[in-house]
Amino acid sequence: MLNFKGTVIGALLIGASIISQSAFATPSVGIKATLTGYEFSSKKDVVEVNVDAWINKSVTNKPNWVNISGDVDAGAYSGKWADNTSFVAFCVDLLQAYKPFGQSAYYTEGTFSSTVAGNLTSLANKYYSSVSDAVSSAAFQVAVWEIIYEQQGNALNLEKNKFQAEATEEWQGWLIFGKWVTDPESKAAIDLAQTWLAGVNDDSVLATGDYSLTYLKNKSYQDLVVFTAVAAVPEPATYGMLLLGMGVMTLVARRRRANTIRF
Repeated sequence: MLNFKGTVIGALLIGASIISQSAFATPSVGIKATLTGYEFSSKKDVVEVNVDAWINKSVTNKPNWVNISGDVDAGAYSGKWADNTSFVAFCVDLLQAYKPFGQSAYYTEGTFSSTVAGNLTSLANKYYSSVSDAVSSAAFQVAVWEIIYEQQGNALNLEKNKFQAEATEEWQGWLIFGKWVTDPESKAAIDLAQTWLAGVNDDSVLATGDYSLTYLKNKSYQDLVVFTAVAAVPEPATYGMLLLGMGVMTLVARRRRANTIRF
């Protein structure tokens, strides 16, 4: 991820050329991180989906739309920070490949638009706790891409607009004696992603967690997004109950000491 199996159109080839120059382009300062592999599966077995997207890669006010199309690996990465603590990250940038597993890269912290940041946070708060295997991890990744690459104002729908995704198919048979068969894991990931996207802005869907996000940018490799659980802070009423409970325990202890018969 990014590992296209099908046709790649337009400037995706630019990403490949950048990789070959990366040794000279990697900054010497920033946030050091190392991707160590996929979180739930090896690269060989990672879930694939088929994407078709128009991406604006321009850094100016003039749009520079690039079309990419093909099968791509989808799923969360495992990684290590410079202090050797672990993190989990999802791909942001479909136009570039990731730094090879086990090799460190330096990132700067970026910012998303308020709409994208809000939708990503809502996605995480409602559904990140449900990511538990390769299929659900692929679904979450597809939902992240949809939120990031979909034109603002469009509905979050994998079947239309700027970013589209569908299940991959494989030819089963020999030469003309066979048929195209939909990969069941890929279809399950796409269906789950669409369900989650429908709930991002649905107020009736309740949050199951509280997450902050960190956007990591690199000129030579895939940009990443990391979702971090926010530690729960007890409310004032909770502190009050805690102090009351401690007071009751102290009173009971004193009474027991007062009633103790000493010889």
